Amino acid sequence: MLRLVYLLPLLLLPILLQADCTPAFYGYQFLNPDLLEYDSKLGPIYQSFANRYRLEGNPDAIARERDNLAEWHERYCEQVEIADLKKLIYGETLGSLREILRVMDNKDNTSTALSSTLRKNSFARHLVDYRCTEVLTYLIFAKRVEPYTSRVAANFKRPETDRVAMERLINDGLDMFKSTESHYIRLRYSYQLLRLAHYLKEYAYVIELYDYLMPKVEANPSILYDWVESHRAGALQALGDNPRSAYIYSRVFERCPSKRESAYLSFKITSDAEWQAASNLCANDHERAMLHVMRAQNRRAVILEEMEKIYALEPANTALEPLVMRELLELERDLLGLNFNPNAQANKRQRNRPRPNAAKRLIALQAFVNNAVERKNTANPSLWLMAKGTLEMLSGDYFYARQSYQKLADQALEDTLANQVRILREVLNVLALNRINDSVELYYFDLLANDALRARYPDLRPLVNDKLEAVYRNTGRTGKAALLQYGFDALRMNPMLNHVKELEGMADSLLGNRFDKALLADRIGPTPEDDINDLLGTYYLQKGQWETAIEVFNRVDLGRQEAYGTYAPFIKQFKDRVNFRPSAAAVRYTKADLLARLLELEDEARRTDNDTIAARNFFNIGLAHYNMSYYSYNWQLADNFRSGSSGARAAAKQTRDWVFSHRDAPLGNRESMSMDRASYYFERALERAPGREAAAEAAFFAAKAQRNQHYAAGSPGQRPFTYFRLLKDAYYDTKFYQKAVEECRTFAWFVGR
Repeated sequence: MLRLVYLLPLLLLPILLQADCTPAFYGYQFLNPDLLEYDSKLGPIYQSFANRYRLEGNPDAIARERDNLAEWHERYCEQVEIADLKKLIYGETLGSLREILRVMDNKDNTSTALSSTLRKNSFARHLVDYRCTEVLTYLIFAKRVEPYTSRVAANFKRPETDRVAMERLINDGLDMFKSTESHYIRLRYSYQLLRLAHYLKEYAYVIELYDYLMPKVEANPSILYDWVESHRAGALQALGDNPRSAYIYSRVFERCPSKRESAYLSFKITSDAEWQAASNLCANDHERAMLHVMRAQNRRAVILEEMEKIYALEPANTALEPLVMRELLELERDLLGLNFNPNAQANKRQRNRPRPNAAKRLIALQAFVNNAVERKNTANPSLWLMAKGTLEMLSGDYFYARQSYQKLADQALEDTLANQVRILREVLNVLALNRINDSVELYYFDLLANDALRARYPDLRPLVNDKLEAVYRNTGRTGKAALLQYGFDALRMNPMLNHVKELEGMADSLLGNRFDKALLADRIGPTPEDDINDLLGTYYLQKGQWETAIEVFNRVDLGRQEAYGTYAPFIKQFKDRVNFRPSAAAVRYTKADLLARLLELEDEARRTDNDTIAARNFFNIGLAHYNMSYYSYNWQLADNFRSGSSGARAAAKQTRDWVFSHRDAPLGNRESMSMDRASYYFERALERAPGREAAAEAAFFAAKAQRNQHYAAGSPGQRPFTYFRLLKDAYYDTKFYQKAVEECRTFAWFVGR
């Protein structure tokens, strides 16, 4: 049995893949085609899931070479090595074969007369020592034929001179056929002659040759008979006799591995009358069933109808097994986890999954499978019972699916089917979940911790995660659902208090269980408590609740607080540069230290009678707020994700909630766009300004805040220039005014309009 190769995913990895130009289908597969031991007699039927069998190369070509060498070995030369047979029969060996013939022409020669290279070949020695003249003459003829009957020759129009050469070869071959005593070698000549006529596209001559040559051959059973029949069938089809051609191809398909794929691909029936004629050629119900097996592979075939006809003719026909497995795999792809698959809409839009008729196909297949299970006349009743349970599970009949799987579990099953039943019972339990408690979480924690199980069934982790996420969401545990489904980064882009508080509870060492700990470690990292506290503190910072934010930030281990960034927010810029980097000499603060410093500055400003100190402190507080906003370089202090497109989105949206959609933000992206606090402190600085230069500077930065707020809010009407007008009218004679005109294009435009 060919084994599948699975990729080993890590426990609880994020389950959403990055989108590409052609988004991949997102779903779950647990049905294992390994249940069907690969049957070379039905090889092409397995092509619907051939990737699961890891078939290498061209199956027909591999089988043709293998079977041909095996037959040569058996018929003539069992004492020679197959590798030596291959060296002389395949490849550019015409010169070597002619050398052997020259040695054999001298009846006194033995194999010692061969060249040193050929003396090493046991087949070459055998041909000389046993005087296999007919064999050698045939091999030389086959090598002469080969250039005209290769795959290249079959698809390339050869010049007219080649037609002359091929016709000469046919005449030579007929002469050799007549003078050959061995019926087996005669059979091989027949094959080569039919090949030549076929590649000449002289299809009537192919039939004429067949009728002339084959009655004169009485060889033991051989693969060559089916090779000959394939050319006969091809010629009949070219001559318009589709019924006889299709019948012959169906027999070759079943009997001959080395011609199986070509027979399958060449099978052709174009009308009901042709089908009936082909059926009339069949000797028994088995042959008629195999016609239906062939027709089932047509893309336009109704698979269930073909299975029903095969079953009516021959219930134990093993071709039914890969056909029903193919349908099960398709329905699994359509329906498994459909009601909680997070990519269900994308699958429908981009991959047409589920197919529009999936539910009807499931119901119809159920009726067929149930009938087969009840009658117990299939080749593998256990597999059909597994199919019955799986269809019940996909249709949501969990009670009956459990019964079917239990009946299977009570049987003595071979290992592959036993493993299939075990995983399907696990899948069934996941699908049936509607409430989750600690014991359920711990069960799935232990289940997903099984490396071997995850390696064998890579879709188990996403199935469990997606279902748990859906149940969490439906039962009000939206924070845990979001963490499980989208990861921590998505929550950081749009922090919501209920989500963060829920994560805080999960991280509590007294409340959390092993599942919670594993989920936090995987989705957040090795220090989830600190990361959650940083996010919660950022939420309070955005809301202006500084004292609460400081208390939360200080829950982070003191040695790790700098890991969440250090900031230098007291640098003034005329032209806002988001990517600006303060100099290394600038004083930097952690989040907690900065908020504490701002509180100190405000307290000092309110208490002091010194306008210079008060104005400077208020201005610096406003500057810190401005620089930690969307518009300036310290935006990361109050935000975890910034999108350059948010400015245009804000203007178009005309809102003040500052939450925007983004392809990397499944829960939304909240931007720190509010200028309310920056404006408030710049106004206080203007009120307490000790002189005209300080007042001009405060007015200018208040104007910048006002401008940003206007554009971000998408406000209609005339642009507000209250503070720019104040700066122009009241402080035109200050040095700061002149610098502002030089450095700020907006102000320069305002002054010059």
